Amino acid sequence: MKRLLFTLFFIPVFAGTVSAQYNDHRYRKLDSLENVVAGWTPERLARATYETKAGVCLAFSQLMSGYERVNPDRSMYAARRAYDLGNELKSLYQPYLAAKFIGQLFYNKEQYDSTIFYYRVALGYLDRMSAGEAGPVTPEGYPQEKIDDAASSLYGNIGNLYYELDSLPQAMTYYAKAGEIFKKYGWKISSSILERNMGDIWADEGDDAKAIECYNNAILHAREAGDSLWEASPKLGLGALYMRQGKVTNALKYLQEADEYYSKHQDQEYYDRIATLDIMGQAYKTQKRQRTMLATAFAVLTLALLSILVITRRALRLKKENAAADEAIGEALNEIEMNDTLSSIGKSQKVGLSRGEMEILPMLAEGLTSKDIAKRLFLTEQTIKWRRQRLIAKFDAKNTVEMISRAREQGIV
Repeated sequence: MKRLLFTLFFIPVFAGTVSAQYNDHRYRKLDSLENVVAGWTPERLARATYETKAGVCLAFSQLMSGYERVNPDRSMYAARRAYDLGNELKSLYQPYLAAKFIGQLFYNKEQYDSTIFYYRVALGYLDRMSAGEAGPVTPEGYPQEKIDDAASSLYGNIGNLYYELDSLPQAMTYYAKAGEIFKKYGWKISSSILERNMGDIWADEGDDAKAIECYNNAILHAREAGDSLWEASPKLGLGALYMRQGKVTNALKYLQEADEYYSKHQDQEYYDRIATLDIMGQAYKTQKRQRTMLATAFAVLTLALLSILVITRRALRLKKENAAADEAIGEALNEIEMNDTLSSIGKSQKVGLSRGEMEILPMLAEGLTSKDIAKRLFLTEQTIKWRRQRLIAKFDAKNTVEMISRAREQGIV
């Protein structure tokens, strides 16, 4: 079961205004935020003014997002502080954000019972906001757009959870709920992220037609929004998909377009660029091999045609001289054709595997996940997933189970 490559929705951070659906935390200054919260123990905050508490709560909310990738433990601490402070301030939105984020952190650690618990807590806050419950800074209740924004984000996370739990229909139901909200407000970036995410899912499920449709929708939404990051991301997905299909020319087209963006943003998009270069490297090797095979096949075909021409002329001449000799030549030609046929059949049964593919094949046969294999070999999970897809294609299998079965039939594992 595959983990999703992208978090579907970014966390809104400004409690006082409607969020912009897509908030980029890559440039957040964590040191300056740490200076804001430094020294504010629960005891000291208990004596602080409402405005001070609100400022510290906002800082903790920003820290939880900023630390998510670099320091999950610190991110969890900041999220719990933001949750407690939000409740103390009698806010609904800040505790919702923190509860949803804590659920996401547990999701990242594959602790799904805790994930479900905190997602339900977040849904509770959404229900209260939808019911019109007010807060100190929102005496008239929360704007519907802000509530819809929060709901769409949570629906996306719940969809991810159901997909991880192998419940694709429920996952798609929640994705559809999120998509309806994006469509309602014309949120193109969020729509692009959603379609990119669903493209990954359909590709993982083996439904390439739906995957391609989703990836192209993601590119269209990103292009309409003028966001080159989310235009590059689905192109990476398309490149990987076409590479798995063996359509190297199509794959390279999208991979080169994706790398054009990633190469200019290496500091921020390091992992995506590594994934892009990895697949591009495989694509170039495959293209080179295909061209070599094509040139070789052309040369063999040319020689074969020349040989046939020479043999045919000789056979015609000999036929005039001696009918018996003509019959012998015919038998010899039949034998040559039979040998060529048997030789081509034998070659088609051979599966050429790279060293990397041979390295992971026994581990897949043991039932290890891509994540486990990546840890064991000190490689990225994306690289392992890519090698697995190549193995499935080389064995002409529909999935990993069928691929392992065919490898065993051929005595490879």
